[in-house]
Amino acid sequence: MSNLHDDIAYMKALAEAGNAGPLRSGATLLWAGILFGLASVGQYLLMIGVLPQQAWVSLGIWFGCGGLFGIIAVLLNRSRRPVSATGKASSSVWSAVGLGIGASLITVILVVYQTHETMALSFIAPILIVLYGVGWWVDARMSGLAWLKLVALGCFVAAPVLGLMAAMPEQMLAYAGCLLLLASLPGYILMKAEKA
Repeated sequence: MSNLHDDIAYMKALAEAGNAGPLRSGATLLWAGILFGLASVGQYLLMIGVLPQQAWVSLGIWFGCGGLFGIIAVLLNRSRRPVSATGKASSSVWSAVGLGIGASLITVILVVYQTHETMALSFIAPILIVLYGVGWWVDARMSGLAWLKLVALGCFVAAPVLGLMAAMPEQMLAYAGCLLLLASLPGYILMKAEKA
């Protein structure tokens, strides 16, 4: 009987150890907020006429920042392997968010291409902030870090506000602020916790 008790205690300790450890998505989210925040400011400058109002300029801004982010994300993922079950799950969630962001962007671009209604581009910022909120909410539930629920709720509140700013150049500035506040700042906090 004591062998069974010892085996159960051992299995419980293994399971608890598997879930221990920091979330490892912080640095990636820090860079996502910074780079796509910069791209948003660039898009704002294009919309108000400071930069040439040409499609290739917009594509250059977004693909340039997106490509740089891709390189940074690959380098960070190579150097940081999730070691806990929670870390692996968090990595999976943010990978899914990234894929959702990519699919959403392609979808909106195809809608604009098909309908010639550029107003559809105003959906991008609110949709992407909702996807960030989903990622933070799942991270909060998995990790037990209650403050991440507040970050997620901030995303869910920000999305309709960004929707109210549809077709306004200022939507891009608001989106940049959201990325810094709701991606980079929490990412920085998680990154510091990971190093502690």
